[in-house]
Amino acid sequence: MGFSFLDKKVKLKIGFLISYDYKYLPDALRVVYQYADEIIIAIDKNRMSWAGKKYDFDECFLDQIQSTDSQNKISLFQENFYMPELTPMENEVRERNLLSEKMGPDCWQLQIDSDEYFLQFDEVYAFLQKNSFLVRRPDVNPVSIRANWITLFKQTENGFLYIDNEENFPFATNLTAKYYVGRDMGARHNDEVVTDFQALHHSWARTPEEIYQKITNWGHKDDFDGEAFFKVWKGIDEGNYTEFVDFHPIYKGAWHKLNFIACSDVADFMQKFNAIHPSPKPTRLQRKYIRAYRKATGKFWVR
Repeated sequence: MGFSFLDKKVKLKIGFLISYDYKYLPDALRVVYQYADEIIIAIDKNRMSWAGKKYDFDECFLDQIQSTDSQNKISLFQENFYMPELTPMENEVRERNLLSEKMGPDCWQLQIDSDEYFLQFDEVYAFLQKNSFLVRRPDVNPVSIRANWITLFKQTENGFLYIDNEENFPFATNLTAKYYVGRDMGARHNDEVVTDFQALHHSWARTPEEIYQKITNWGHKDDFDGEAFFKVWKGIDEGNYTEFVDFHPIYKGAWHKLNFIACSDVADFMQKFNAIHPSPKPTRLQRKYIRAYRKATGKFWVR
């Protein structure tokens, strides 16, 4: 006789780390709000970046966010997330792990940046609930779930230059406080489950002032020549974008080439992108995770 737990949902807790690019958060929140059981917004209480630079912040913004919280899901986590003795990346990792501890165990923990908008979050939610057994025994199957970025690189007069080459990133885990580089946990802590889920990454399609602020404050500040890359970024346009191949400033092979879609705004881009790209294939978890769970618990489920 089988054991069924397919109808037993686990909680989804979603954390957002915000700072100088906080204005992108409302769009990211709208995508995930209905699926989350709890949403935690982390921000440095002194409005300092990981590089130790104070940034402008409209204090009314948090009140505006909470005024839209119709189901009382959103809470704020305000602490000192900048430590002068740490590097920008070490400060990022520290904040991510503190946020993870705040979220606690026995749930799917998602950390999503404020400029990431999932294209199929209903499918992400279904996948995580279908595989809720991973949360019940993270000691048996520690995992990090990865999706693919569709990176908006630059907005032009007629649309967006973007990158679409399956550059993946971690966004969900059944573990607590195991981050060691950005959102990466590494093979020593977990298995990486690479899916075909997609998220629009509004990472580089910003004003020159915002781009300069980004490269001088984010966790990767010390990993590349920001000034040189800023000059490259400023020089790319609709007329020469095809000349840029394998040009990621840190990770070789991450950005194969640039593409272009004529559109009026981000919403129009998403609609046109979906129209010319097939839906991703459903992600199926490898049988090894099920076998490990069965071996550890003796439990089976009815299909």
